[in-house]
Amino acid sequence: MGARLFAVALAALVLPGAALAADEAAHCQLRQLAEIPVSTNGWSPSVAVEIDGHPARMIIDTGSQFTMLTSDAAQGLGLTPAPDRGIEFYGVGGKERGRTVRIKEFKIGDFVGHNLEWPVSSHFAKGLQGLLGAGFLLQTDIEFDLPEGKIRFFKSEHCAGDQVVYWGTAYAVAPLLGPIGSKLDVTVRLNGVPVTAEMDTGAGDSMVTTAIAASAGVTVKSSGVVSGGAMRGLDGQPVQVFVGVFRTFAFGEETISNARIAVADMFGVDKEALFSRIPTSMVGLEMLLGADFFRSHRIYVAREQRRVYVSYVGGPVFLAPRPPAPAPAAPAR
Repeated sequence: MGARLFAVALAALVLPGAALAADEAAHCQLRQLAEIPVSTNGWSPSVAVEIDGHPARMIIDTGSQFTMLTSDAAQGLGLTPAPDRGIEFYGVGGKERGRTVRIKEFKIGDFVGHNLEWPVSSHFAKGLQGLLGAGFLLQTDIEFDLPEGKIRFFKSEHCAGDQVVYWGTAYAVAPLLGPIGSKLDVTVRLNGVPVTAEMDTGAGDSMVTTAIAASAGVTVKSSGVVSGGAMRGLDGQPVQVFVGVFRTFAFGEETISNARIAVADMFGVDKEALFSRIPTSMVGLEMLLGADFFRSHRIYVAREQRRVYVSYVGGPVFLAPRPPAPAPAAPAR
């Protein structure tokens, strides 16, 4: 598909940066490239952007490799999507064949990109025009400070360990798994059982597969279930969900007792996703750490270290009360 799918190349931009506190002995230099306001009023965090000169609002989605537009937004911009047989989007409950459009100019904060090829999807929250995926977000170090309504991009040099935790409070740390820059996978523990979790800001609530929940001793018939129901998947079909109570959830050194986490057969028979025309197995995906986890933590992703640092800042971690839906952005005309 080519690099143009991944929005703006941050490294190609010259931005006014503020040098942050550095450990002189280790010569650590942490330079802030940009700070962008983020709205947390909605299913997932979102940010204001401009697409071909028109205002829009896009979801911040670390769970998507691509930056994408909605079908409605493409139509409002006068863009005609072209079918692309090399793209398939997979999500909870189903999949969707891909289409693409070409964007003349894209702006977010001080970042500007030109002549970008983006996929188009019909499955997005109402009032939003698309999503910013991992290909854009993970080009540099990035801090998700959703409690303060900010994301920040950083360039770090000669920084080892917790020198990047510049806010100076208690933290937990986990190594990143898999390819760098395409997703945020870490190992967590549910009732002591190691679980591969994808840190996914595009998922409103954290969720565990039924098989992994069962391996941790939580099933529909177990005493650790408090409620059940259904949600709509990517293809519109209902996906059965229940809420399980796990004795412990652990992210590195942080442990949460009696964690209430949604459980579902998230992907059913879908075992393979096709991204950039390269098949990718979905079998290893066991848990999503959603926006609820991000809203209760300050999170720094250190690319060169291949580590994620998290500091709990307060409030419920899982199944937090859903904030109100965002106001619709100005229509693209």
